[in-house]
Amino acid sequence: EFSLGGLVVTGNTFVGIDTARYFSWIVVKPHGKGHFIHGFSVTNNVFRNINGTNARAERIDASIADLDRSRYRMIEWTGNTYNNVDQETINPVTLEFTQNTAEQTWTLDPSRWLPFDGWTRTVTSVAPVGRLRDAGGATVFEAPAVDRLQGTAFDRLRLHFSKPVRGTVQVTIRCDRPY
Repeated sequence: EFSLGGLVVTGNTFVGIDTARYFSWIVVKPHGKGHFIHGFSVTNNVFRNINGTNARAERIDASIADLDRSRYRMIEWTGNTYNNVDQETINPVTLEFTQNTAEQTWTLDPSRWLPFDGWTRTVTSVAPVGRLRDAGGATVFEAPAVDRLQGTAFDRLRLHFSKPVRGTVQVTIRCDRPY
């Protein structure tokens, strides 16, 4: 077992010029089973690509082994700026999800925001934005039950209500355990 831990990357400007789409500035390449990330902070940096774009600032090179996502702990990836990078990375991430038709179960996909193909391991809050309404338009005053680690890649989550509702919620999700 090995954990990438105690690394702080802050206040840097990362520049790529004419890079391939798959290029990433921060790449983790495990060399054996059981490796995971614990105590990794990437904050207040600039990721900038000139004369092109790349997909993400970070990735896993799993050519030898993969990371154990079930053991990610204390990963902070916040306050960064992205220029010509297709997908920003944020952990914890707060996102808005809108359900336009009344459903009892909502399936949410925050996966693209989480670093290193993270799972939806922790949900710290679910808050309605405006009113949640049932199929008849009446306001619903309840908090949903949350199922984490949903989907084949464990990167989705489900909200369960006592009856079908529609509306918008803000959800804060982490790919790790914050303790």
